[in-house]
Amino acid sequence: MQVNGVTQPGSQGQPQYGLTWDMVDFKSRMLNIPRTKNEEPIPVPLNDFAVAAIRVVRDRRDGRGRVFQSARPGEPLENGRPWFVEAVNEAGIKNFRWHGLRHPFASRLRMKGAPLEDIADLLGHKSLTMTRRYAHLGPNKLRAVVSLLGASDITSDTSQQGAPAASLQVAVH
Repeated sequence: MQVNGVTQPGSQGQPQYGLTWDMVDFKSRMLNIPRTKNEEPIPVPLNDFAVAAIRVVRDRRDGRGRVFQSARPGEPLENGRPWFVEAVNEAGIKNFRWHGLRHPFASRLRMKGAPLEDIADLLGHKSLTMTRRYAHLGPNKLRAVVSLLGASDITSDTSQQGAPAASLQVAVH
């Protein structure tokens, strides 16, 4: 659903709204989601920031039932519509898409050197083709990768035994 140019989270496909405390394992630092949109369970590892945030939520509540609760006592939080659009607008974010958060998540992991297979597992992808659509390397990262090659790399693999190394010529159009 879109309101004021903001695609809002819904209850479908947004497991945080149904997350219960029995799915949170602080000891192993995991969320154990019993069913995804693909009807499969998925373990979600938590980093230090996620663990800290969930502890804050736990400390404000009794640690029973749903992790994220409605402001209306006794009513389940079904989606983010009561607060989400207002929060996005207040933050000054334009054309926000909830699903779009997957792209920076995957790209940042990739730029930090995470293997595509691991990113695919975290995103719940069945193929690396889909993961590649999300895990983009930025131009600065690609420049850094290319800069790993030096002059010795150019000549060592291209020269033949006993023959002088080929010269490198670059044409700029």
